[in-house]
Amino acid sequence: MFRGMNTRQIIMDCVAIALCVLTLAAVLALWHRLPEKVVTNFGFSGAPGKVSERRGILPLLGIMALMTAMFSALLRIRAVYRHMNLPWTIPWGREGLVVAATKDFLCVTNLCITVDNVYLVYACIAGKLLPWLLWLPYVVLTAALVWFLLRVRKICKG
Repeated sequence: MFRGMNTRQIIMDCVAIALCVLTLAAVLALWHRLPEKVVTNFGFSGAPGKVSERRGILPLLGIMALMTAMFSALLRIRAVYRHMNLPWTIPWGREGLVVAATKDFLCVTNLCITVDNVYLVYACIAGKLLPWLLWLPYVVLTAALVWFLLRVRKICKG
């Protein structure tokens, strides 16, 4: 199940899966205690926009579960790493370093997107959204992408 993953990758993957499962379980367990109307659209400033019945939150839960599962599956599919298109040629014997960096980036991506989706579910139920908190995982993800590209470039250049 975790073959080919280091401890850091396993922890990040398990945290993302646990966040997703706990959020799904909490929403479903407290379904009848949720407000009848939930906010399903927010303006750029975080002001509530469109309001729907509470079942309007179900697509968000489904997308969150699908995205978490997709990124966790990508970590375990070895063929993904065999055909990566990089702007640099990977020197012989350094493929493992590039694969490890790629898995690290996938773990951070999964964690950031899951945290963002969990916050979005909370915001829909609570009816208020802090835009800076919604965008924070994507700032972290952008920094992780820059780290990944610089790391792979360093591995390939020497």
